[in-house]
Amino acid sequence: MDVLYIISLLFLVASVYAIANYFMLKKLSLERGDANICEYARSFDYRVVDTKIMREVWNEVQQILGSQNGKPFPIKADDLLEKTYNIDPDDLDEIYWKVADRLGIDTQNPEENPLFNKVTSVRNLVMFLHHQPKVHHA
Repeated sequence: MDVLYIISLLFLVASVYAIANYFMLKKLSLERGDANICEYARSFDYRVVDTKIMREVWNEVQQILGSQNGKPFPIKADDLLEKTYNIDPDDLDEIYWKVADRLGIDTQNPEENPLFNKVTSVRNLVMFLHHQPKVHHA
């Protein structure tokens, strides 16, 4: 019987956490207004950083966050993936793999990337992918 109480308590805590996170994202979305990919892109040096990577990261983060207030979430480059969005590291890995696969980015030897184990924000993720080599087809 004690196990049932513990499971119920864990479920209740997880539910409260999920609801609080939902309302936090909803409030942040309302404060920011409409999603603006142009503003997001201008926050990078788009003459140097691959704009395809910027767009694909934007799209994948949008997929995870879903819509708030009936509109896409207004992503900012300096938003923290875990602290701002509560994105789990497994979801971060999924974003990385999807963008890399879609754009032909080599995923071998990520530990050689200067941002290895330093991806905390949307900007860091874009730059990490930017620093990975492209796949060369023979």
